[in-house]
Amino acid sequence: MNIKTDENIKEIHVREILQLFYPDKYKDIKMKLYSQGNFVYLEYKDKTYKEKINISLKNATKKVVYKALRNETHKEFPYGILTGVKPINILDLYKDKSKNEIRKILKYDYLMNTDKIGLLMNTKETQKELIDDNKYSLYIHIPFCPARCTYCSFPSKICTGNDLILNEYTNVLLKEVNMISEIIDKNSINIDSIYIGGGTPGILNEELTHKLTNSILKNIIKDKNIEFTFELGRADMLTKEKLDILNNDKVNRICLNPQSMSKDVLDNFNRDISPAEFYKAADLIKQYNFILNSDLIMGLNSDSISDFINEVKTLINLKAENITIHTLSLKRSSDMDNIKYEDKDFYDVQSKCFSLLKSNGYYPYYLYKQKQSLCMGENVGFSKRGKECIYNIKTMKNKSTILALGAGGAGKVYDKKNDKTYRVDTTKDTNIYIKDFDKIIKRKAEEYNKYLNI
Repeated sequence: MNIKTDENIKEIHVREILQLFYPDKYKDIKMKLYSQGNFVYLEYKDKTYKEKINISLKNATKKVVYKALRNETHKEFPYGILTGVKPINILDLYKDKSKNEIRKILKYDYLMNTDKIGLLMNTKETQKELIDDNKYSLYIHIPFCPARCTYCSFPSKICTGNDLILNEYTNVLLKEVNMISEIIDKNSINIDSIYIGGGTPGILNEELTHKLTNSILKNIIKDKNIEFTFELGRADMLTKEKLDILNNDKVNRICLNPQSMSKDVLDNFNRDISPAEFYKAADLIKQYNFILNSDLIMGLNSDSISDFINEVKTLINLKAENITIHTLSLKRSSDMDNIKYEDKDFYDVQSKCFSLLKSNGYYPYYLYKQKQSLCMGENVGFSKRGKECIYNIKTMKNKSTILALGAGGAGKVYDKKNDKTYRVDTTKDTNIYIKDFDKIIKRKAEEYNKYLNI
C-alpha cells in the first residue's frame, strides 16, 4: 500500500474506499492523509482536499477519499461510503432521529443514493415487526458438499453421500444437540428459529437426515412452534423420502438454490445441475406445506446480465415464497481468480428485478453486502408477507444471540446489559471436530453457560 496517514487516521478506512473505485489496482494508488483541527486533509495527485469532521474521524476520512475519487472517475456507488457487510445496522445509531433526519444523514453524511436509502429504511421497518430480541436462534453446520462451486468461499469437505465421515460427523453432532438442549433448558432460553446450513446439508442420506432432524425435534422443538429451516442446497440432493422425513420432523422451510437457470453458466462454475432438475425438485417441494426459499446470483452470466430478469420471473412463477437476489463477488478463499466489476446494465436490471418482485407481492426483509462484488451490489432477501425467515434477519444483526453447532459453527451471545457480544467458535476442521469432540463440547458448554449468565 502507498498510503501515508498520521497516527489518528486508520489505513483500512482509506483502503475500503480505494477498493470501491479501483478493485484491481487499489494497492498502486498513492495518497497522503492527515487530520488537523476539525478537518481531514487528503493530498492526491498534486491536489489537496479537505473534509470537516462531523460524525467521526472515520466518516470524514472515507468521505474525503470518496469525493476525490468520484471527481476523478465520475463514478458513484449507491451505498456511498458504507462499505461494511451490514449497512442496515447504521440505522441503529439514529433511533432517536425522525425519518426525514435519517434520510438527510444517509444522503449527506454517508453519500448514499435515494433508492438505497429507501430500501434500507423499508427493510429495517419490516425487521422491527418481526424480531424479538429476547428470543434466540440455533444454527447447525453441515460442512460437506458433493462438489465445490468456484464462486463459493465457505469451507467445506468434498465427499459423496456414502462417505463414512458423514456418519461419524452426524453421530458426533447428535451429542452436541444433546448438549445444547441441556443448556437451553437450564437457562430457560426461548428459541424462535433453527437453521441447518452448510455446505450442502442435502448431502446427508435419508437415515442421517432423520437422525439429525428428529433429534432436534425431540430435544429442542418438542411441542413448540419454531421456524425450522433445512438448507437442501442442490436439487440433485432431493428425494421424496427425504421430504417426508423433513415434513414429519417439523421442518417448515426448505432452501433450494438454483443460483442460475442456465446449464452452461452452472457448468462454468462447477455446479453440475440442470435447470430441469431444479424445476422437478421445486414442484416436489410444493406438494408439501414447506416455505420455499431460492437464491439467484446476479452476474454469473457475465455476457448477458439482462437475462437475469427472466430467471427471477421463473422463481415467481414457481411460487417460491422467499427469493434472495445475490450479487456475484470475488472472495479470497473461492476458486475464482477475478470477476468483472463493472456492467453498464447492472443497476437498471437490478432495479427492474426489484420492481418485478414488488409488483408480485414480494418485499425486502433482509440485506447485506460483500466486498469486491459486481458494481458493489448488495444481496437482498425478498419475501411474501408472513413468510420471512427470522434466522436470516438475525444473522445480519449485531445485537442478537445465535447458538451454533458443528465444525465451523460460529456462535455469538449478546449481553444486553453491557452491550457486548461474546463469540463461541468451533474448529473448521471436521477431522479435529470428530477426534477432539469431548474437549470441544466441554469447552463450548462452559462458554455458553458463562456468557448466557453474565
